[in-house]
Amino acid sequence: MNKLNVAALLLFLTAVVAVFTLKTPQTRAIQTWVMGVLSPFIRGGAQVEQQVQQVTASPRDVAALEDENRRLQQEVDKLSITARKYEEVLSENNKFRGMLEYRQQIDMKLTAARVLRRSSSNWWNTVIIDKGAMDGVGTDSAVITYVGQIGMVGKTGKVAAHTAEVILLTDEECRVAARIEGMQARGILMGERGGFETRPDLRLKFLDRTLKITPGAAVYSTGEGGVFPDNILLGKVKAFEIRDISGEAVVESAVDFSLLQDVFVVHKEAADTP
Repeated sequence: MNKLNVAALLLFLTAVVAVFTLKTPQTRAIQTWVMGVLSPFIRGGAQVEQQVQQVTASPRDVAALEDENRRLQQEVDKLSITARKYEEVLSENNKFRGMLEYRQQIDMKLTAARVLRRSSSNWWNTVIIDKGAMDGVGTDSAVITYVGQIGMVGKTGKVAAHTAEVILLTDEECRVAARIEGMQARGILMGERGGFETRPDLRLKFLDRTLKITPGAAVYSTGEGGVFPDNILLGKVKAFEIRDISGEAVVESAVDFSLLQDVFVVHKEAADTP
């Protein structure tokens, strides 16, 4: 920078200082004009500065926000748990109401029981319930539960004083005389013994090979044999297969045995009527 430029710069700076420091009417007019020109830029700069300050909050402010976020998340989690518990209680209440209504409508004596445990080696064959001989439970008694309507679970096997084994429909030892809704077709429903990794189907055997069975048709007990009451839902037809000498329906059980918790044991003698 040459001497002339330096002199011009100093002269300019002196003029600026004079404009903003002197109190003459002329300088105040110039100051007002300059401030008017610079005002939009000053306001814009202030807004940008405020935004930057908000983004670059102090670590203490960030920590407070994180704490508040964690607290709010905990509240959300608590509300979610409460909502799930409410839904579970409501579902269980509806289930017991349905079972109670059914119990009041039929002429059978029932004993309510809960599933205590099941063996991993025969998951789909048997369960143990918390009622036994001292509670009026005997062998070969039908066991039912509520699945929107009453569904068949199986029958009692070995019975102790306060516990009993329930042989599930999925066990081959549990055989039920059954019919297909809306048809005269009758057969024997049974399970298959073995270690099942997934929920097994049932087999309705000894059907007429010429039958035209629609998938989704309901299967009910007939009451024949004296163990199982009649008109209890067993499941729904998934498929119909033609064997050498008879037809066989693949049936999906109405009861999800993996979720089984509450059941009724049906006593063989009729309940006293008022």
